[in-house]
Amino acid sequence: MDSKTIQKLNNLEALKHHMKKLGFIKASESSSNWITFEKSNGDFETKRIHIFIRDISYTIDYLSLDRTKSDELAEINQAILDFYEAEGITDEN
Repeated sequence: MDSKTIQKLNNLEALKHHMKKLGFIKASESSSNWITFEKSNGDFETKRIHIFIRDISYTIDYLSLDRTKSDELAEINQAILDFYEAEGITDEN
Protein backbone atom coordinates (compact mmCIF):
# COMPACT_ATOMS: atom_id res chain seq x y z
CA MET A 1 0.00 0.00 0.00
CA ASP A 2 1.18 3.50 -0.73
CA SER A 3 1.31 6.22 1.94
CA LYS A 4 -1.84 7.97 0.62
CA THR A 5 -3.88 4.77 0.98
CA ILE A 6 -2.49 4.18 4.46
CA GLN A 7 -3.40 7.76 5.49
CA LYS A 8 -6.96 7.30 4.19
CA LEU A 9 -7.31 4.09 6.21
CA ASN A 10 -5.96 5.88 9.31
CA ASN A 11 -8.47 8.72 8.84
CA LEU A 12 -11.33 6.24 8.54
CA GLU A 13 -10.15 4.32 11.60
CA ALA A 14 -10.01 7.60 13.55
CA LEU A 15 -13.61 8.33 12.52
CA LYS A 16 -14.72 4.83 13.54
CA HIS A 17 -12.94 5.22 16.89
CA HIS A 18 -14.57 8.60 17.58
CA MET A 19 -18.02 7.27 16.68
CA LYS A 20 -17.43 4.25 18.93
CA LYS A 21 -16.64 6.63 21.83
CA LEU A 22 -20.06 8.19 21.14
CA GLY A 23 -21.68 4.75 21.40
CA PHE A 24 -22.07 4.05 17.68
CA ILE A 25 -20.87 0.89 16.00
CA LYS A 26 -20.06 0.47 12.33
CA ALA A 27 -23.03 -1.38 10.91
CA SER A 28 -22.00 -1.53 7.27
CA GLU A 29 -19.69 -0.18 4.64
CA SER A 30 -20.80 -0.30 1.03
CA SER A 31 -18.73 -0.57 -2.10
CA SER A 32 -20.23 2.76 -3.16
CA ASN A 33 -18.28 4.57 -0.39
CA TRP A 34 -21.08 4.88 2.19
CA ILE A 35 -20.48 3.84 5.78
CA THR A 36 -23.31 3.43 8.28
CA PHE A 37 -23.02 3.70 12.05
CA GLU A 38 -25.77 2.56 14.40
CA LYS A 39 -26.60 3.08 18.05
CA SER A 40 -29.42 1.42 19.93
CA ASN A 41 -30.67 2.47 23.34
CA GLY A 42 -32.07 -0.97 24.13
CA ASP A 43 -35.63 -0.01 23.26
CA PHE A 44 -36.88 -0.15 19.71
CA GLU A 45 -35.07 3.04 18.80
CA THR A 46 -31.99 2.79 16.61
CA LYS A 47 -30.06 5.84 15.49
CA ARG A 48 -28.34 5.63 12.13
CA ILE A 49 -25.78 7.88 10.54
CA HIS A 50 -24.87 7.41 6.88
CA ILE A 51 -21.63 9.02 5.76
CA PHE A 52 -20.38 9.26 2.19
CA ILE A 53 -16.63 8.97 2.62
CA ARG A 54 -15.56 10.52 -0.69
CA ASP A 55 -17.57 13.75 -0.68
CA ILE A 56 -19.29 15.92 1.92
CA SER A 57 -22.65 14.25 2.36
CA TYR A 58 -24.11 12.60 5.42
CA THR A 59 -27.50 11.97 6.91
CA ILE A 60 -28.54 11.38 10.46
CA ASP A 61 -31.72 9.33 10.39
CA TYR A 62 -32.74 9.98 13.96
CA LEU A 63 -31.56 11.98 16.92
CA SER A 64 -34.03 13.55 19.29
CA LEU A 65 -32.85 17.04 20.01
CA ASP A 66 -33.35 17.38 23.71
CA ARG A 67 -30.49 19.14 25.56
CA THR A 68 -28.27 16.08 25.91
CA LYS A 69 -28.82 14.90 22.38
CA SER A 70 -28.06 18.29 20.81
CA ASP A 71 -24.62 18.13 22.48
CA GLU A 72 -24.22 14.65 21.02
CA LEU A 73 -25.27 15.92 17.59
CA ALA A 74 -22.64 18.68 17.74
CA GLU A 75 -19.95 16.14 18.61
CA ILE A 76 -21.07 13.80 15.81
CA ASN A 77 -21.00 16.67 13.32
CA GLN A 78 -17.51 17.67 14.47
CA ALA A 79 -16.19 14.09 14.18
CA ILE A 80 -17.50 13.86 10.62
CA LEU A 81 -16.14 17.28 9.65
CA ASP A 82 -12.74 16.38 11.17
CA PHE A 83 -12.72 13.25 8.99
CA TYR A 84 -13.50 15.27 5.86
CA GLU A 85 -10.80 17.80 6.73
CA ALA A 86 -8.21 15.04 7.28
CA GLU A 87 -9.20 13.57 3.91
CA GLY A 88 -8.83 16.97 2.25
CA ILE A 89 -12.46 16.88 1.17
CA THR A 90 -14.26 20.21 0.98
CA ASP A 91 -17.66 21.21 -0.30
CA GLU A 92 -15.79 22.80 -3.19
CA ASN A 93 -14.50 19.39 -4.44
